Amino acid sequence: MLGERVLIVLWTTGQCNLACKYCYAGSTHSREDMDFETAAQSLDLFSDHTMKIQFAGGEPLLNYPLICQVVDYVKSKKYDASFQMQTNGTCITPEIAAGLKKMKIALGVSLDGPPAVNEFSRGKTREVIAGIHCLADEGITINLNSVVTSHSVAKLPELVSFAYYLGNVRGIGLDLLRDTGRAKDHREIIKKATPEQLKKALSGMVETAQELYKLTGKKIIIREIDEARHRLKLTACSKEYCYASCGRSYVVLPSGDVYPCGSLIDNPAYFMGNVKTRSLKSIAIEKAEPAACKTCDFFAICPGGCPSRLLINGENREHESLDCVLKKTAFEIVRNS
Repeated sequence: MLGERVLIVLWTTGQCNLACKYCYAGSTHSREDMDFETAAQSLDLFSDHTMKIQFAGGEPLLNYPLICQVVDYVKSKKYDASFQMQTNGTCITPEIAAGLKKMKIALGVSLDGPPAVNEFSRGKTREVIAGIHCLADEGITINLNSVVTSHSVAKLPELVSFAYYLGNVRGIGLDLLRDTGRAKDHREIIKKATPEQLKKALSGMVETAQELYKLTGKKIIIREIDEARHRLKLTACSKEYCYASCGRSYVVLPSGDVYPCGSLIDNPAYFMGNVKTRSLKSIAIEKAEPAACKTCDFFAICPGGCPSRLLINGENREHESLDCVLKKTAFEIVRNS
């Protein structure tokens, strides 16, 4: 019988063709590519588990040949695994789009807002849109991942409209800013959204999605709202936020070094070992839970905030975090709808 599911994040390369102003990976100086031997060793360590394999980086498609090798290897070994990737979308050609479809890799594409917003924080927006269109031509639907900053937050409702224009977007997820990597170097222009801005933006996204659904019959899922709707049907549920919070996440760098979360790859306290030694320790990232959580109406069904983001942003147990604001707002919107 296979062991419980684990998340294996293969950092296919440290290289990236963008220089996003807030990139947490910008704190690592390694730009090397992962070789096939390191990838295979990583997967072999978990051959008796069900695996969710995620390709990350840097920009993972800058080492596309390795991705193809990994998928072929997993199939040849008959490992129980699924594949996903978070990409900036700029490297996607018709040929790569066809390959991704054949390999059945679930895709998330990073896009922070309508073109002007995304161009400010990330760049190469024209190439991103071209890549998304290539995926659409193959019938591939995607999710958008948007980093929320003070610059982008007000335009999030417009992103919903833009997602409709793109045509093959299934949903949008929000990623609150992490105060690490390049974000530390751009604090004058890249800042966290305020609670009030976040509440208004999420409400605006829902209203825009509802209006467009009435007009077109097509839904764009807002991840945070969808999760809140699911959890509100429960009386209690798991309090684990993610694989990293329960010790089942392994982020493998090109060197073979392993950490529980991609946001912590420059923190020696979270070093789990190296796949080449075939001995890794499991690390569960402790979740900070503000005291206010225990008196919240949604405490029994809320997984809390991202443990690594709370750690990085220094958000302590005494005050409500932006994670709390986002989740509570989502719960309230669904409850009142």
